[in-house]
Amino acid sequence: MSAREFYVGYLTMPPRLKLIVRGLFAVLLGLIASDAWLIASLQPAAGDGSWADTPREYSGTLSRTPYPMLRVNTPNGLKTYLLVSDEKRGAEAALGVTPDGPVKLSGFPIARSSIGMIELAADNVAVISETPAIEEPAREVHGTATLDGEIVDSKCWLGVMRPGEGHLHKACASLCIRGGIPPMFVTRGVGDNPSVMLLTQADGSAVQPDTILPFVGDAVRLTGTIEKRGDLWVLKADLPSLTRVRN
Repeated sequence: MSAREFYVGYLTMPPRLKLIVRGLFAVLLGLIASDAWLIASLQPAAGDGSWADTPREYSGTLSRTPYPMLRVNTPNGLKTYLLVSDEKRGAEAALGVTPDGPVKLSGFPIARSSIGMIELAADNVAVISETPAIEEPAREVHGTATLDGEIVDSKCWLGVMRPGEGHLHKACASLCIRGGIPPMFVTRGVGDNPSVMLLTQADGSAVQPDTILPFVGDAVRLTGTIEKRGDLWVLKADLPSLTRVRN
């Protein structure tokens, strides 16, 4: 009968058993590294989003329709910034009772795909300004389309999270939208339609979060009217048409 090695906790491990354990440990590390590489390689690209760590001063015209935003005149023309607060909160708490119109405020710029956002630096940060009001730009209607894409929360997608989209981001995006972060619709390159649009109801008002939360982060199909308001594209959605699609 051949002798077999076995391990007793208070004795030195037999040499052959030690080699087997080391080999199994090396295989385990290799599997972990392979899984990490595979998961990372399957993630969508993070895009060109940015989130500055230094606040800037802005002077422009505040509007809360359909979501809080600031219109600013720049050397390159009108620039529209969506406004949000810190963490997963919309801008209303920080804006307080500041009325629509000319204001000065401080915040951290967030940007991606030429879309701008400002995370307000503190609560009650906007102050009334004496500068002339900037009129809302004319609305250009670009027709009705049925589009495939994804509903995302604008703050994470624009640069706060990398990437701020997809199934892995679904829970975070849902919390952000429920907290007042404006939703956006990101298309999958359909014809000449814009790839990123602010999402509203068919009448142009803000989307009620509960109507879209089950679909956030999923591949969906949505019909709506496409509008251009200055530098901002808007999808006025027929929300009853919202359905999931297979990737």
